[in-house]
Amino acid sequence: MFAWLRNTYQSWIDYPKQPGDILSGRYRILSLLGMGSYGLTYLCQDGQSGQEVAVKLPRPSKRAKAVQLLQREADIMQQMDHPYIPKLLERVKHPNGMYLVMEYISGRTLEDLIFEEERSFSERECIVYMLELMERVMHVHERGYIHRDIRIPNVLYREGKLYLIDFGLALAVGERQEDVFTEAMLDKRAPERQDVAVYSDLYDVGHLMLFMLYSSYEPQPDQPPGSWQEELKLSPSVRHMLERLFQMGPRYEHSRQFILELEEALQQMEANP
Repeated sequence: MFAWLRNTYQSWIDYPKQPGDILSGRYRILSLLGMGSYGLTYLCQDGQSGQEVAVKLPRPSKRAKAVQLLQREADIMQQMDHPYIPKLLERVKHPNGMYLVMEYISGRTLEDLIFEEERSFSERECIVYMLELMERVMHVHERGYIHRDIRIPNVLYREGKLYLIDFGLALAVGERQEDVFTEAMLDKRAPERQDVAVYSDLYDVGHLMLFMLYSSYEPQPDQPPGSWQEELKLSPSVRHMLERLFQMGPRYEHSRQFILELEEALQQMEANP
């Protein structure tokens, strides 16, 4: 009974704000963009500039921990300086805590393109997209951080360009997630994805590639389900890269190693169309 009451209370106080609500007399809420484990992100209009921005508020049920994590996210975003990574515009303090005001990037996520628009990607297109995405990922790594959440909902496509978003789970290289997140928020995925190291981000990139490659997969009638190695017809270079990303072979210790192999694979494809 107590657990039910607690969950009901948390759901009540975390109920999203409504379109038309005004934050700090300046930001008018237009819609809810997303709900995370410790924050809620809204599309807002800045009453001063008129521009659309993304505003992330802490979950009231998470109290001081949510504010602490938002502060961390703001600190990390301030270390980024890349045209295809959203910028932190402002952090606003108020009596109940604080919230972040960020650059809003309109567009479609890779998740939208694959599952809603049913876009299919060839092997060559996948490599071209990965080269573009990895340029953003390497920027994060060179700044000393691991993104830790490189998934198809966190990669935006806009006007032919890819944007890497959402730094809510990012950590500094070598930092222990146990020192930052609560037990309920710790990464419970495979060990190779829990490590705060370059290869853990690249493991996620491998899964992202599989989503793109499977978008053009057509199973044969009566074909039993199998592994990606069995189902996908891949070039040797792409199969080799995926095996390294998934640590089935020598893993990549630096994002530059993977980028070089992507470039080599693309050159081979263009030389032998």
